[in-house]
Amino acid sequence: MKNLFACLMFCLIALPSGVSQAAPPSEPPDAIVCRGLSAVGFSYWWGGECWCSNGCAPDLVGCAPGVCTPNDGSTGCPECTHTGTYGADCSGFVSRAWQVPDPLATNACNTARYVASSFTADHEYWNVVPMNDLRPADAVASDSHVILVIGYEDAFGEHDCVEAKGCSYGIVRNSRTFSSVYSGARRISLTTCECDEGSTESENCGDCGTRTRSCTGCMWTGWSACDGSDPEGEAADCTVGEGALGVCAQGRQLCVVGWLTCSPNSPGTEVCDGQDNDCDGLVDNGTTVTLGEGYACINRCGEGVSACLDGAVRCVTPGTTWPDDTCNTDDPGEPGDTTADDGCSCTVGGRRNPGGLPLLLPLLFTFVLIRRRLIRH
Repeated sequence: MKNLFACLMFCLIALPSGVSQAAPPSEPPDAIVCRGLSAVGFSYWWGGECWCSNGCAPDLVGCAPGVCTPNDGSTGCPECTHTGTYGADCSGFVSRAWQVPDPLATNACNTARYVASSFTADHEYWNVVPMNDLRPADAVASDSHVILVIGYEDAFGEHDCVEAKGCSYGIVRNSRTFSSVYSGARRISLTTCECDEGSTESENCGDCGTRTRSCTGCMWTGWSACDGSDPEGEAADCTVGEGALGVCAQGRQLCVVGWLTCSPNSPGTEVCDGQDNDCDGLVDNGTTVTLGEGYACINRCGEGVSACLDGAVRCVTPGTTWPDDTCNTDDPGEPGDTTADDGCSCTVGGRRNPGGLPLLLPLLFTFVLIRRRLIRH
């Protein structure tokens, strides 16, 4: 009786006399079932009637489900405490699923609603129906509790239902029977189908994506996730925001959740190519191995050593200044190559000494290291 008195008092406050309410919308029974299923997982809230939905599923990621806690010495509501923005009690849940007294979004809170006993008698928005004629989207009510039926009676005499079961349970989906204290009710303005079974439709979303939905059970499902194809060719090139260095300052555009996003290039091994491959702000500052330096080579003047100069590996002769000295060539030659090009600018009377190459390697390697330091400073 205490619970009933509290519910009736809330009803008097929520639905004052003389206030005109909007008629429930014309919709198929599956639309009511869909709204009911979208509340599963939210908390029981004495006096509440709202939750977040995504199509026929609850949105428990974008909205916290709330928490109901019985007060000390109590087993449940109304001696309970609710925390959070969303949740519903049994009559608030059915009122919102049925869209009575007003057609509102499921996440509209602190609005007018009915109490459980309201559904036990004929109303301008619903009619009492026999318990042996229950259908999906009907309600089953007693003076203190009301339940949404979402399935026909099975071989065991049970119905698939959704109900705000209590403080310790929240809003649940279960299969159950009903005692003789319950009566059935069916909302008005129920139609057949809002779409053709199996049909689909799509729409653009974001700046590169589309999303789709399909018709199932005479009603549209929720929209799919927004997705799209990545750009190709020159359209895929993009510049990363401020602070990116080297090759990492450039990237490729990807379609992420329907929005174009510039994905930067990944840093790599620093090689001799005039670019900042490892994205540290310095060009051609790798190791002698990655840069291809310190290898013996032959240019037009004879024996040399490979060095990374101006973004290319070149064969440099010790004692010369590349590129001013015509004694050097852009062709580094092959390491160990003993064939010199014609046109070498040599000392008159001088001669080559192929056997002296191994003796010059330490000197050549030291020359490269010193030259690199001078160039970079």
